[in-house]
Amino acid sequence: MRTICRLSSLLLLAAVAASPVAARAGEVLHLDGQSSTVAMPSDPAIVQREQRRADGGDLPGAIVDLSHYVAAHPDQRGPMVLLGDLYYRARQLTKAEDLYREALSLGDSRAIHNRLGGVYVLERRYDDAVREFRAALPLPSGFENLIAVHRMRGDLDRFEEQTAVEADRHPTDVDAALDLALVYDAQGRDVKALAAYHHVVDLDPNCAAGYNGIGSVLISERRYTDAIAPLQHALALDGRFVAALNNLGDASLGLTDLSSAQGYLERAHRIAPDDASVLVNLGVLADLRGNRAAALEDYGRAIQVDPFQVEAYYDMAADYDALGQHELAQAVTLKGLAIAADDGILHYNLAVIDDELGRHQDALEQYRKAAQMRNAEAARLARLALSAYAQQTTTSAR
Repeated sequence: MRTICRLSSLLLLAAVAASPVAARAGEVLHLDGQSSTVAMPSDPAIVQREQRRADGGDLPGAIVDLSHYVAAHPDQRGPMVLLGDLYYRARQLTKAEDLYREALSLGDSRAIHNRLGGVYVLERRYDDAVREFRAALPLPSGFENLIAVHRMRGDLDRFEEQTAVEADRHPTDVDAALDLALVYDAQGRDVKALAAYHHVVDLDPNCAAGYNGIGSVLISERRYTDAIAPLQHALALDGRFVAALNNLGDASLGLTDLSSAQGYLERAHRIAPDDASVLVNLGVLADLRGNRAAALEDYGRAIQVDPFQVEAYYDMAADYDALGQHELAQAVTLKGLAIAADDGILHYNLAVIDDELGRHQDALEQYRKAAQMRNAEAARLARLALSAYAQQTTTSAR
């Protein structure tokens, strides 16, 4: 019997999603024209408190109380940006956009451009999202989100060509070299990506992102032991590098070193509690320890924070499928396909679920789609399934 694919077995490169960055206290944001009739003392701890409250499940209550506070304190940027982030999580996108736009009218901010791009992605306003993510450069997340949008628009190949031309024009520019490596990585071109990341660290031996990229590609090739050294080097250069911590957790999961994985992932989670990739790996860790309820909670939280976190759909569907809840597994997979229509793993998983539900013609269609898509593992599994179907047809015709 075929089983559907999950991140922990395939370790696919994630499409980088466009989600808000966690707000930081101490920033200043003014909302001209907004006044408050509510007398409310200043509260330096409100960002952390309302963030914890929302994370604990009371998102509506956090929004209500924080909106009153923001109205009373239009000069405090941290609470206002967090309110925009909470509106984003609640999918009240117009309100989130209004807050981010008002913030930008008071002064440019790459981080807020990045947030606004995330709103536009959810609204499928891809041209607007591209504009905002470009305005977020040189934030690394801005470029990664730019890659994700071009994938959604279906012109990632053209964007790759443009990035390669730019890198050729500036052969000693570390940022241009890193951009090209990231595009190759997102395209699943492991050989080119690995060479490009090595070129990055040749240009700048202190580029933590280059070493992290090397480790990431090695993980995608399941070379977990080889991945440890460059990832640890990245962490030595930047002790709060969440991506490196997360990848070290990922490599440790691949080596079934659950104790090390927990240490790295919990450390990453403390630094960035809203990082969806970290949440997914925490879910994988919970799954490997047999705590499926906790795993499903982590995957659901990842999707809530970042609806474009494709791996969360893989793993959540796999858990539902293993529980025999095939309809739920199908619903999760269809939600994933709504935001990543060209993902081969999602099509393969949907085919397996359709087979389990007795919808064999639908399954055949999905296997054929998966067989034509870029992900090599999905294509291989789909071709095996199609071959099995063909053999069944031949046998029944005799």
